[in-house]
Amino acid sequence: MESNILQLLVESLKTTGLLIWYTLWAFILGYILSAAIQTLVTREQMSNVLGKTGIKQMSLGGFFGFISSSCSFASLAATRSVMVKGAHPKNAISFLIATTNLVIETGIVLWLLVGWKFVVANFALGTIMIIYAYLLYRFFISKKVARAGKEHAEKLEAEELKHPSPEGMKWYEKLTSKKGIKIISYKFLGEWKMAYKEVLIGFTIAGIVSAFVPDSFWNSIFLESGAETQSFLAIVEHALVAPILAVFTFVGSLGNIPLAAILWSKNASFAGVMAFLGADLVAATVIYLNAKYYGWKFTIYMSLLLYVCMVAAGITVHYLFAVFNAIPTARPESLQNMLSFDTNSHTFYLNIIFGIIGIVLLIVRWQFIQKAK
Repeated sequence: MESNILQLLVESLKTTGLLIWYTLWAFILGYILSAAIQTLVTREQMSNVLGKTGIKQMSLGGFFGFISSSCSFASLAATRSVMVKGAHPKNAISFLIATTNLVIETGIVLWLLVGWKFVVANFALGTIMIIYAYLLYRFFISKKVARAGKEHAEKLEAEELKHPSPEGMKWYEKLTSKKGIKIISYKFLGEWKMAYKEVLIGFTIAGIVSAFVPDSFWNSIFLESGAETQSFLAIVEHALVAPILAVFTFVGSLGNIPLAAILWSKNASFAGVMAFLGADLVAATVIYLNAKYYGWKFTIYMSLLLYVCMVAAGITVHYLFAVFNAIPTARPESLQNMLSFDTNSHTFYLNIIFGIIGIVLLIVRWQFIQKAK
């Protein structure tokens, strides 16, 4: 018994390590791109065009979310900042959804773990969630509740850390000048500082779940699990249940990706996996932080709105893909079967290349800190 538990523990740690190794270069690349884009477009510029409501503002909210941080916890702070600086709550929610479902690094990691169709589906999911949230907003959040939430956020808006500002610089200077590289290095380090715990916790949970949770558990919570074709009732049930699982993972979007891969390997429906990918916004830690930012009343209504949207969007994406016969069919037997360590693979060389680039950016940031002292 003890030897079996020890074996499973070793297996879970091995899976966690391989997950980190397999996706490391993708995180570094994604954070470099995210830092560069955030340097080009500031939060002040975002807020200036998101004050009114309309399709244009909704789309811009989604676009600005796309070019922002992918860490759910960083996204919460960014959303609060954008809303406090003048964005309408409806547009701020579009921004929030996009920051966790329409970002580059999330797509890269999804592609590595479960394939390109999930990348396309995840972008479709985020887009549809934004549309649903925009249409359903007035049924969940009244003007009074929105005003109270914004006032609460204004009281808590902390003064940001001082750092070099890109204001007054041309776009190419932001990307190529010494000052621009310093700003990018600052934001690159900031991305890692905000996301590394989420990633480590999520990958550790994925390793433990993969090793210790039996198939019988998944079969008991998902109707018709493993069936070649699943009924509409089963599809809906999967989409309803999967986000509830996300509540108890306590991690955000990047940490949820390996868990979504596990759900797929355990025969959850495409709709269930999609709804789960959108459910980082209802993780317990995210709800708690939102309550600190906006107060409990606004947070509860917003979380209910997001839950309805992720369930509906997951089902919508499922049937959109079904129409084109595009739902993925390949399911690995386990998460371990997706991963391997090979010194002669593209993963090995990409990790070395982007690891060196990441270290250079960290050195630049460290030098800037030393000069500032």
